[in-house]
Amino acid sequence: MAQIRIEKYTASHQNEWDRFVENSRNASFLFYRDFMEYHRDRFEDCSFLIYEAQKLRAIVPANRVGAQVFSHQGLTYGGIIFKNFEKVNHVQEISKAFFTHLVNLAIEKFVVKLLPSKYNDFQSQAIDYVLFQHQAKLMRRDMNFFVPLQQNLKIHKSKKKVYNKDFIKELAIRKTTDFTDFWEQILSPILNEKYGVNPVHTIDEIHLLAERFPKNIQQYNIYKNEVIIAGMTLFIDEELKVVKSQYGTANELGRKLKALDFLYLELFEKFKNKGFRYFDLGTTNEGDGTIYNESLTNYKEELGGIPINLDRYEIQF
Repeated sequence: MAQIRIEKYTASHQNEWDRFVENSRNASFLFYRDFMEYHRDRFEDCSFLIYEAQKLRAIVPANRVGAQVFSHQGLTYGGIIFKNFEKVNHVQEISKAFFTHLVNLAIEKFVVKLLPSKYNDFQSQAIDYVLFQHQAKLMRRDMNFFVPLQQNLKIHKSKKKVYNKDFIKELAIRKTTDFTDFWEQILSPILNEKYGVNPVHTIDEIHLLAERFPKNIQQYNIYKNEVIIAGMTLFIDEELKVVKSQYGTANELGRKLKALDFLYLELFEKFKNKGFRYFDLGTTNEGDGTIYNESLTNYKEELGGIPINLDRYEIQF
């Protein structure tokens, strides 16, 4: 194997990094630098580029906290991202070189959030094995629910009943580039009331990201008599053919009218017809991942969601 060289990401690498993401069959649009750096003030970036024989073979989106390096904490998932399918021995050699590099930087711990298998176009779990080799400890496991759009959807009859209701004729689904109504009238008030938290993205941040990635970040709202009652923010990966419900909720009237059920079913059909493979419903775990929200889990299962592990490992050096 040719010599492996590892460089810490700097702004001068942006074009090379972004080209790698664009051409990779295993990288989400979340890894573009214009997405990663919208919240640069919250994280100390510590991303890496891994070269072999002067050719960029892998990237590691990451941030640093003291003597620890994390798969970027501002992203849902990460790990060591390869451009194309790699044989096990190559994954092993590149990973070993990267871990050695971290040790040489006096890093004491590497925490990695693996890309869920449904985003992994190769369906390869070689990196899982390499982590096992290096005695990585599984520190958290979340259930991430995916709906297989190109299969016979196993949607519970209770969800389909919405089409039998007379009020369905009064509901209008609209795609919009303005996230304000959903954020200010639905999402933020409900999150504050139920959980005492705000959305991860502020209204200014989601508008900024949507302007940068208009094909990837889209908003769908449901209105009754021109009043918004529910909405959903989608993160769409055209290359991997996966669409994710990043935010989705309804107000009291929307819940009574099953507006979110209606929106999910309509979006399933829309993206199924576009050739998308999976609809990502997100996770249902709470706390440190050892418990899960039973009602939310049941809801996602009734939508046809199948749990796929979203794992987080740590390696002590």
